Amino acid sequence: MSCINIIYKIRYISTEHPNVTFIDHKHVIYANLTSERYGRGTPFYYVGLHFETTITFDKHVNVDFYFYEYLSNVYKRGFIEMHFNFCELMDDNFFGAPMRQGALSGPCPYPPGKINLYNMSIDIRVIPRSFPFTKGRIYANVSYKHNVIAGGYIDMEIKEINIKRRKKTFKLLSLP
Repeated sequence: MSCINIIYKIRYISTEHPNVTFIDHKHVIYANLTSERYGRGTPFYYVGLHFETTITFDKHVNVDFYFYEYLSNVYKRGFIEMHFNFCELMDDNFFGAPMRQGALSGPCPYPPGKINLYNMSIDIRVIPRSFPFTKGRIYANVSYKHNVIAGGYIDMEIKEINIKRRKKTFKLLSLP
């Protein structure tokens, strides 16, 4: 019996250093953004978003995403932007798919109250291989009737790692 090393390549998105930079306490009581890995053996990061709101999240709530590229130790504004009202965001495959859980698993609109989103991660298959950069920062602004009520950012990096696995093979014996 012999062994063959097989190498698998895995692409994933690393999300680190989340930060909520602004909250309008009239509409959002608190907001917390986290990013964690569940062990050193797995490269995948999971994002948690926890907040309490006093308004109904519907088509009057807009979410704007701005992508910044990391160049020469500085984050520079890229040309990629995404703008959604909250109901459209929930139908999106990029950011909306991981958010469709718990209190946000039903149809839009969503009533005021506490919302806890756990273990969110972006499916790497929805990010094209031709994405213009691999390291950057995603800024997000949440507005209600054209007034910004929350803002924050998270650093991202698209990574690829090799995983080696040993596969046992059997030597074929020739019969006389």
